[in-house]
Amino acid sequence: MPGQINVTFKNFTLANVTANLPSAKKGTMPARKPPGTLEETLIKTGLQGIATVSPSRAPRITGLLGLLTPPLAVMKIFGAVPGMKIRSPSPDFTIAVGFVASAGAVVSAGLGGGIYFWNKSPSGEVGLFGSISLGVITNVGASAGDSFAFLFGRAPSVLAGDIIALEVDVEIPPVTVGGQLFITAPPVSLWPPALTGTWTPEIVGVGFQVTVGISALPVNIAVTPSRTWIKPLTP
Repeated sequence: MPGQINVTFKNFTLANVTANLPSAKKGTMPARKPPGTLEETLIKTGLQGIATVSPSRAPRITGLLGLLTPPLAVMKIFGAVPGMKIRSPSPDFTIAVGFVASAGAVVSAGLGGGIYFWNKSPSGEVGLFGSISLGVITNVGASAGDSFAFLFGRAPSVLAGDIIALEVDVEIPPVTVGGQLFITAPPVSLWPPALTGTWTPEIVGVGFQVTVGISALPVNIAVTPSRTWIKPLTP
């Protein structure tokens, strides 16, 4: 159904699922005023342009455009990820769609960028974002492709700044599909490297990527800290 998102978390071990399943929580995000004519035109024009020049991306983009109808969402959270908490659903969610590229062997570096929509009252905010990342992977290779992220909060707090992505990639020829959990980054100093305050990891979003490239292994696990900058295009 256009405008509806279902996200299901299942713990990484059977024991965690069994222990937490009875306390499953269901949250519904309140409806907000749809984006204004300018915001909707900017998003649709950009995505439709990509679909036109890249027919292989057209089906995924068509599905994403459905999110521009009144953005309702249903989130189901089963159990809990050990050692972390999940940020409560908020009307001020952020959607980010873009392009990513990365390469590495054990240590990986990447770049990303695209367009975001923050469901900001009263009419939303549209802008551009760019990011750089440096992390560790269990693979050797290089890839580039499309990315989509759904973040549980305001763009300045959950998209801009530092974040850590926990990612699992599976090669399904001719593409690689990756799922992501985004968690808050700890407060650290660059030199000497050290924590500068207390830190409780918190899941603030989910995402996926569809990429093409070269890879030594069919499955990859990555932990990737990144820094993102945003540039609003609307008030």
